[in-house]
Amino acid sequence: MKLDYGTQLSPEPITLSVGTIRKPTLRDIAKITFARFGYYEFLLKLNPELYYTNMKGNDGKEYWETLTAEEQEAIELYALIESEEELQKQFVMVFNFFFIENVVFQEGYFIILKNTVESFEEITDISSIRGVISKDTFQQVIGILQQICCIYDDEEMPSESEFKNKLAQKMFEKMLQAKKKQNKKKRVDKNLTLPNIISSVSSKHNSLNIINIWDLTVFQLLDSFNRISNDCAYDISALRVAVWGDEKKTFDSSLWHKNNYDKK
Repeated sequence: MKLDYGTQLSPEPITLSVGTIRKPTLRDIAKITFARFGYYEFLLKLNPELYYTNMKGNDGKEYWETLTAEEQEAIELYALIESEEELQKQFVMVFNFFFIENVVFQEGYFIILKNTVESFEEITDISSIRGVISKDTFQQVIGILQQICCIYDDEEMPSESEFKNKLAQKMFEKMLQAKKKQNKKKRVDKNLTLPNIISSVSSKHNSLNIINIWDLTVFQLLDSFNRISNDCAYDISALRVAVWGDEKKTFDSSLWHKNNYDKK
């Protein structure tokens, strides 16, 4: 489920059938530290390959490399979570940061408790439970949290019937992998870290400053950052046209209010 522009831009929580997801502000993130929030983002992007190669050390990396492509694809993240208690605790920690309600892991499910219930032991009957995240709904919830953090990859792999032949499918898969690697490099760019973007927007924005910027959500911050970038490009183009004219008719007077979110 892709969140629309209005939902992303709004500071209001998102109500799902399983629970209520808040959009943490920069102040909320600063309280837990940017490093911990970065770890939360890592968990939200976790897949079996990252689990073995990044979280299980050299032994995990060696094990992953011994598996065939078919064996690697057969491994499911939720199955790994079910089998490892520490991984369960890590995801409970992440969910409790985003969900307004309290979240626990019991018997293979992430259980969202009603606000009046603080622990699994306090559950008296089904009415104490707000919702349940299961194997079938886990990735949907993770996808929403990724969007809130602006780390969501919305490329969808077409079905095999949509490709003309196997060669076309393989070429598309290679292009998709290359794009994902490129996006990963962008995310580790020191110029695009949250603290640096906060500092940049604070110094450039007309009304946001280092005092009041902390009440923004991550999406609101990055949206402002992108708008400022577009405005800079617009001002340069407008100045060039004012001085030299626009003989080739390349100046886009609507650049300053382009909707770049819905193009993604």
